[in-house]
Amino acid sequence: MKGLLAAFAILAMAAFPWPTGAAPASITVVMDDNYPPYVFKDGGGNLQGILVDVWALWSKKTGIPVTLRGLDWGQALAEFNDGKADAIDTIFRNPAREKIYDFSGPYATIDVPLVFDAHLSGIKDASTVKGFTIGVKTGDACIDVLAERGIDTVKPYPSYEAMADAAAAAELKVFCIDKPPAIYFLTKKGLERRFLTSPPLYTGQFHWAVRKGQTATFRLIEQGFAQITAAERQEIDKRWLGQGLTSAEDEEWQHQVTVAAVVAVAVGLGLAAWAWSLRRRVRIKTAELRGALDRLAMSEQRFRTIFDNISDAIFIHDADTGAILMANQRMRDMYGVRTVALADIRVNDLSEGNPPYGEAEAMAWIARSADGPQCFEWYARRLDGRLFWVEVSMRRAFIDDGPERLLVVVRDIDERKQAQDQLTRTIDALSRSNTDLERFAYAASHDLREPLNTVVRFAQLLESRYAPQLGEDGADIIGFVVRGAKQMVALVDGLLDYSRVNALVEHFEPVSLDKVLAVVGDNLRAAIADSGARLTIPALPVVTGDEIQLIQLFQNLIGNAIKYRNPEAAPIIALECRAEGLSWHFSLTDNGIGIAPEFRTQVFTIFKRLHTHSAIPGVGMGLAMCKRIVERHGGRIWVDEAASGGTVFHFVLRAELDQPAPRAFA
Repeated sequence: MKGLLAAFAILAMAAFPWPTGAAPASITVVMDDNYPPYVFKDGGGNLQGILVDVWALWSKKTGIPVTLRGLDWGQALAEFNDGKADAIDTIFRNPAREKIYDFSGPYATIDVPLVFDAHLSGIKDASTVKGFTIGVKTGDACIDVLAERGIDTVKPYPSYEAMADAAAAAELKVFCIDKPPAIYFLTKKGLERRFLTSPPLYTGQFHWAVRKGQTATFRLIEQGFAQITAAERQEIDKRWLGQGLTSAEDEEWQHQVTVAAVVAVAVGLGLAAWAWSLRRRVRIKTAELRGALDRLAMSEQRFRTIFDNISDAIFIHDADTGAILMANQRMRDMYGVRTVALADIRVNDLSEGNPPYGEAEAMAWIARSADGPQCFEWYARRLDGRLFWVEVSMRRAFIDDGPERLLVVVRDIDERKQAQDQLTRTIDALSRSNTDLERFAYAASHDLREPLNTVVRFAQLLESRYAPQLGEDGADIIGFVVRGAKQMVALVDGLLDYSRVNALVEHFEPVSLDKVLAVVGDNLRAAIADSGARLTIPALPVVTGDEIQLIQLFQNLIGNAIKYRNPEAAPIIALECRAEGLSWHFSLTDNGIGIAPEFRTQVFTIFKRLHTHSAIPGVGMGLAMCKRIVERHGGRIWVDEAASGGTVFHFVLRAELDQPAPRAFA
């Protein structure tokens, strides 16, 4: 941190005139949002840290508002390069960046080590991690450093915390991370004993920068920082990094002790040489002890700063009794604990209180933690009585070489849980509604079918017996009744089939599509012969599904291609099939009259027809049935225009589950 103060002091001594021209109304600065203690987010998602306070002071000194945007580092670089910000902070300087950015002087020196699983051995520098997959932050300077040393087996993550999460899940064994956030996140995730660090891979320095040639902006920012005194910056550092126990008074006292010792030595020249030597050794040991105490105090202060600024609640329990020994500020805020002593709070006071969220269940979880880390959801209670949902992670840990403790990290998931519950209720309501509608459609269709058939039979009987007496007009009227009734029967039959798609099939089985297409060919034999249609069908795979419904699917699609053919050409219909992951992609192409683009999303709607019944017979159920069958089989269906001007129907079906991955058919 002395490097930080020195750099800022150098900037403070700059005494350039303000840039010519009017100062901007405001400036926007992007930076990493995940780099404690320089910049990170609190529990409410707001930016905090050293740089947030420094830029706020810059704004106060210059009178120019500053908009700070904390982003994943890769996104911050992208937005800055796109001109969406005037400056970027938390950036390392390297030759590639010097070509496009103008950099400030350095204000902090950062060690960048390799962090690796404690079970690995022999890792000390870049040459010893070749062959490992190394986690890196997107856009980080570490990527270029590793590449220069012949290492390109890297896996990018959006942030340092994402890397720490992957390490906690045992997905990542080696990663490159700046030392300050490494200390923060490894401590936060309880990984400080599971991972070790190498000597620094390299040392970088923090700068702020503007795009090349933005001289006015550079001078404006530089001169704003020149107005901030070293004392003001030191106060900000103390706020976030803490300070040691020594002070100017302590140093003066130590000086006086030294002087007194020198005087005592001068007065006691007659004392034996061993006494002088002993006094000297005491002074050395005292200085060493004082230095150790200072470093310990600084370390403790930094730990407390990190501990209290983590966005999750942290408890440290007695591993045997479950008593709360220590907690951070976030825990007190989350549970509404103000002045109550932690020793007076039982686990049950912070729980809903009834099984399975009572004290007995909590103690059972604590006991299970002896077998390994535990993670579960819990219904918690604030001290004011309000209930809320949390996610609890607990593990056993040794802290400060003392007895084994229980480390518990608690995350508030109440909003997420409420959203999940609301979604579940909505899905249940929609499912019940769909089931009721399907039952209604099935019952209505079934009950309407017989009366309609009766109307058709008696109208035809009336026509055959009394046509001479009714005359030409009467015969036309009866014909209209018969045709209308038959159309209604077809509609009811279609609706009945449509409602039965979900109702009849409970378990899918392997189905040979070669067999399905053979049945379809027999069913459509007359239509194919009458139209002169030419079909191209390749060898087809086995899929998982219902054979009867798949026959309906292919028969409806091929039948449509024949029905909606070009009146001036015989139908040419081609089926193609290709592997697509664990599914099969089918394409059925025809040279028919086609479908206009504005109607391609409507053709799968029930009862939707693009032609009159007199022009092309039908009830508008075929494609709706196809869509329902494909979706029932876990696939999707859509339509495009064919190169011939006709139509291409695409649909995807799952491969048979016990088969190997699909292979393309010739």
